[in-house]
Amino acid sequence: MSIVAIVFGVVALFFCPPLFGILGLVFGGIAKSKDEPLAVTGLIVAGVGLVLGMLLGVMVFSSMSTP
Repeated sequence: MSIVAIVFGVVALFFCPPLFGILGLVFGGIAKSKDEPLAVTGLIVAGVGLVLGMLLGVMVFSSMSTP
């Protein structure tokens, strides 16, 4: 589960951050409840991917709409 959270966090950086970032956080939480060793890493990567992916999306779309 923790590896899935890390993968979703990285994917969230480039594609649909709300979907993949939240899924990464959910899977990271499940991994943490099962005491997996990489659970905290998965939670951090998913959170950072969510936030940075959304910021990157806002920057890209705001620069596209400016003439």
